[in-house]
Amino acid sequence: HEHFVSGKPIFPVSVNFSRLDFIMCDMLKVVENAVAKYDIPRDYIHIEITESMIAQDEELMKDVIESFRNRGYEIWMDDFGSGYSSLTLLQDYDFDLLKMDMHFLTTLSEKSKTIVRSTINMAKRIGIKTLCEGVKTKEQIDFLYSIGCGKFQGFYFGQPEPYDTMLQNMASKNISIEKRSWYSYYEIASITALDLDQPLEIIEYDGNTFKTLFMNDAFRKQISIASNDLRQIDRVIYNPSSALMPKYIQFIEKAIVSKSSESFYYTNNGDYFLLKVLYLSENENRYLFKASITNISLDHNTNERDMLDNRLRELNHLHEVVLLINYKEDIAFPLLGGYLYLNKISENTQNMTELCLDFAANYLFSEDKNEFIKFMRLEKSTKNYYPEEQCFTKKTFRVKQQDGSYKWREFALLPIPGTDDTEFLFTISILSNESVEALDKTFYTDFSSNTATEDTTIEYAQLWYNLITNSTHKMFWKDKNRRFRGVSKAFMDFYEIKSLDDIIGKTDEDMHWHVDDGPYQGDELDVIGKGKVVFNAPGQCIVNGVVHNIICNKIPIYEKGKIIGLVGNFEDIDQEIFRVQKLLNPSRLDKITRLMNSKFFVQTLFDYAEQYHDEGKNYAYILLHNSNHHRIEETYGNRFSSSVLKEISEKIIDIIGQRAVASRIKESYFGILIYIDSNEKLNELIKSLKEHIEEINQVNNKNVTINITAVGHLRSEENIADESLLSLTQKELDSIEAKKKSDTQ
Repeated sequence: HEHFVSGKPIFPVSVNFSRLDFIMCDMLKVVENAVAKYDIPRDYIHIEITESMIAQDEELMKDVIESFRNRGYEIWMDDFGSGYSSLTLLQDYDFDLLKMDMHFLTTLSEKSKTIVRSTINMAKRIGIKTLCEGVKTKEQIDFLYSIGCGKFQGFYFGQPEPYDTMLQNMASKNISIEKRSWYSYYEIASITALDLDQPLEIIEYDGNTFKTLFMNDAFRKQISIASNDLRQIDRVIYNPSSALMPKYIQFIEKAIVSKSSESFYYTNNGDYFLLKVLYLSENENRYLFKASITNISLDHNTNERDMLDNRLRELNHLHEVVLLINYKEDIAFPLLGGYLYLNKISENTQNMTELCLDFAANYLFSEDKNEFIKFMRLEKSTKNYYPEEQCFTKKTFRVKQQDGSYKWREFALLPIPGTDDTEFLFTISILSNESVEALDKTFYTDFSSNTATEDTTIEYAQLWYNLITNSTHKMFWKDKNRRFRGVSKAFMDFYEIKSLDDIIGKTDEDMHWHVDDGPYQGDELDVIGKGKVVFNAPGQCIVNGVVHNIICNKIPIYEKGKIIGLVGNFEDIDQEIFRVQKLLNPSRLDKITRLMNSKFFVQTLFDYAEQYHDEGKNYAYILLHNSNHHRIEETYGNRFSSSVLKEISEKIIDIIGQRAVASRIKESYFGILIYIDSNEKLNELIKSLKEHIEEINQVNNKNVTINITAVGHLRSEENIADESLLSLTQKELDSIEAKKKSDTQ
């Protein structure tokens, strides 16, 4: 607690208790009281139990382990392997971590290495983390690191010493203290790192570069690298200047989106490789993956190798995508680059028709979609689409890129001999600059030249002029830097802009008319940078001191496939509701949780008050607050804290069901209104709510400690009035939390 208050570095500690401690008192209550008094996150306390303690009193220790783990404390098994029944204990009890003494590795014999390696792999495969204590030498560290041991402890790092001395020694050895927000991220990496016969790599990606955190010998063998220096390995396989790096990045970006296993076939130095990755975790824009690799050229399956010899050799230097498609079976098999455009490609095969329709819908220029369907022979009427004398077919289409632009690509269907016109290689290739320029001139209308007829140009100009001068549409258009190029008359009237000179060349931020600039700026950057289409995006703007709720639509403006700006329109929601009576009433729900929002909760309070006065139905107001909300927010960020709020709301719903109404009042304050007729029942309900909510100890694989302060009052109590019930309860809760804070200082 001293370090929480002083701002000094804090970190988890493991605590040893004896069997007598558990017999003499309720140790869970002792620990819980200390945690509550000093406001300590439960994941900062690890409880160590020895094998001998369990052997002496199995029933007691089983209850102890279960009760501590249910409250969010980790249970560590100390001195694993020192007794005769260790394996039985792993089957009958739930542990979070095994601690192994390194007396096994005093000599680092092959036998001792095998024992430790096998024990660590066994523990991880049943979901238990590992720690080796008694580490003394660099040789031991290197070995444990190579087999994926999760944590190290020993004199190699430092001896038991006072807190401040320890910090000084850590600084002298360049050892830093890991932030709490990174615990679960690296725990996932640690427990996934297995030294097995199958190739395995744990890799981290930060949006630009790759970093290998673990690689076993089987993986090194597949890529023909003997070095144990992971930095050196990264310099070889993830070299920024490598021709494969753009493909790696495109591949890994797809895995980030899909959050699942993805496969990538490629060639390098004449060998064929299959790289598979599985998304594991994400934190602060860094992403964690589990990877495996197969050098197919080393495979003894000569039939598969010969097939790839004929269909894949160096195709990655010629094409962006190569698929093997079979019309008879209606399947598509990725040979190369399937990750680039075709989102639904997975490890093996996919339905070809579904894949093509998805590609047409999401990646092709609108005018090219129907032609692509014909090209792929997906319409029965297109059986004579190709000349009989032509052995293969090519056609150009415009394909959407990651930055939202459309670029010309050449598509080809090449029949594979001996398949009776049922099996084809499908390729997507980049065109030369000369071909692109010729296609642009042919397919894009150029209003600045004679490409467009005079009549067409005049007609388009008249349509646009009338749309922006005479319609009720509040329209605007901007350049690539989000600066206004023009607005419609309805737009000017809404904002009471007297002259276009007052807005042309400015951004939304320059105009200062949004309550929050962030969502608008983010949406527009996505439209301009990724080709995103924004539809009915909610927001707020200020006109003459009045906040208006609006919905906005925005689309990119294209010139020859490149995004040069955006055009959009917006509507005032209140005006639209007034104009279109059938629109829904404003939502009663909180934006983050499934509970009622505070506005309608207060209105509902009037209904309860009316029932109290007219029908004599007594009711209570309960106010709950997670006093640890700000710490959770500071540790993990706003998005994660919102997930915690959702979990709390679900716990509240579990308890109250359909018999009460609940609301998120603000931040992590929750209010409940319920018909109830006694303080005894009210206190019992408050206790149930508090206990059930505080059972939350992990959200999205991150450890949290929930500390609920709860206050409730019956309406029938003395000195309580309908209009003061909320404020009095809030003051009482604030007073309780202030006293808690002062007692710990």
